[in-house]
Amino acid sequence: MVKEICVVNARVLTMDAEDRVVQAFRSVDGVLVDVGTDQEVLDAADPDAEVIDAKGATVIPGLIDAHSHIEMLAYAWELAADVRASRVSSIDELVHVLRLRADGTPDGEWVMGHGQHFQDALFAEGRFPDRHDLDRVSTRHPVMYRSSFHTNIFNSAALELMGVTAATEDAPGGRIERDDDGEPTGRTFDMFAAIGGPQAPVEVLADAVDRVQDMYLAVGVTGLGEISLLSHGLDAMLALAKRGDLKLRTTSYATFPNVVSEDTVTSGALAAKFDGIDEERLKLGGVKLFLDGGLTSLAAALNEDYPGKPGYRGELAYDHDELCRWVQSVSDLGLQIAIHAIGDRALDQALDAIEATGEVTRTRRHRIEHAGNLWMTPERISRLAELGVVPVPQPAFILTTALGYRRHLGDRIGDLMPFRSLIDAGLALVGNSDAIGITADQHDPFPAIQAAITRHTHAGEPVDPHQAVTLMESLGMYTRDAAYAVHREHELGSLEPGKRADFVVIDEDLLTIDPEEIGAIRPRETWIDGDRVFVRDELPRS
Repeated sequence: MVKEICVVNARVLTMDAEDRVVQAFRSVDGVLVDVGTDQEVLDAADPDAEVIDAKGATVIPGLIDAHSHIEMLAYAWELAADVRASRVSSIDELVHVLRLRADGTPDGEWVMGHGQHFQDALFAEGRFPDRHDLDRVSTRHPVMYRSSFHTNIFNSAALELMGVTAATEDAPGGRIERDDDGEPTGRTFDMFAAIGGPQAPVEVLADAVDRVQDMYLAVGVTGLGEISLLSHGLDAMLALAKRGDLKLRTTSYATFPNVVSEDTVTSGALAAKFDGIDEERLKLGGVKLFLDGGLTSLAAALNEDYPGKPGYRGELAYDHDELCRWVQSVSDLGLQIAIHAIGDRALDQALDAIEATGEVTRTRRHRIEHAGNLWMTPERISRLAELGVVPVPQPAFILTTALGYRRHLGDRIGDLMPFRSLIDAGLALVGNSDAIGITADQHDPFPAIQAAITRHTHAGEPVDPHQAVTLMESLGMYTRDAAYAVHREHELGSLEPGKRADFVVIDEDLLTIDPEEIGAIRPRETWIDGDRVFVRDELPRS
């Protein structure tokens, strides 16, 4: 049976190439067939079509989080104990919360606590916990505290279970902190997968991801560029798709070596995992590599020393030839490579490797994750544009960590999140969250859309305001540019005939709203394939 809907009496921001604003649109079986005036759409409709009166609301394309970690949100919000700064202010309080979790957990099972970035500075003790602190939680359970994906801390039972000893070597780009006697302190940086950090069973994780999907739909997100960081994360997405429970339109990037081996990629075994799955719901986009670590763990590869650490500049996980080989291999498979490069030394090496593989890279749209946040000299911006590279900065960091980077590293980082310069250079600027759950609304695009326009932190501090963008440019980051970044601009990212009927209904007029109020927007409805998948509860949001 054909399903036809007409949305009328709306303010439709189509986000097409002309940024047209229309009154109405029509879809048949989840595909848009007409956009225009109410009369034009209704005249073309079948008499049995469902007519939806938007009552003057604004309608925008479904938003796309092009660098997501829904598996990590599942851990943070569904599976781990909440030990963020909003709940604990000291290591003693962290130990208390985790001890309560341990008391209700069978002996031998993992106890996990999820914190937030730079939480060492927020604890009353002015430091991260170590294994001795976490031993106070339990000696009968392996215990882990996560500050970020890069920084994970374990108790003695966990270190023993994972086989981490004084003899355990650091992985490329990672570091195990050791005391004066060479023994592990429990603090690890970019070592989680290398030492066999804990993962939930696939079905348990899949169920948790399923619940987090609804949180995304509630903020108008209909699509993901999901970067699976651990093997069970990818398996959970595949399991959800196979059982028909994956609602979000997802493009998947599997991380090497945490999720897939080189042979799995080059042999075609990775692509084979997606056989039989509806590509409209889940498709393979490419492979992610960590070229360096994070600034939060002092593991990003820099061209100059870290402040207060003479001679230390972070580490690269691959040399030039190794990275070139990876870029070429992934290009030959017709996939994208998504290179995590936070430091300026890593960024330069990523650009060098992409350039070395030749003209084919322009059609692949290889991505550099976190490019566009820092270190954006005119020369680097020109190279990004010339090579057809898609920079993937994090707009939400304007609200939270951006000024911390400058306080830590000084003016050598250049403008923070220089979005105006990147757009003026002709680059597609990709909206995304990189959310792992450090705040309850980290996945919500609207505060980030606001921040790109207003250039203010949560506290109202200005962040290089000369790099501000317009409303349509900021919204475009989460619609057409995000669709471009995941090679799905032919079906997503704008409301035009031939594209999917994924859209969001909001009460506010985006064209006249005070930009400082955009972050508080709560969608009225979210639709995917012409089906209503979220309706806002009338009760106040807690």
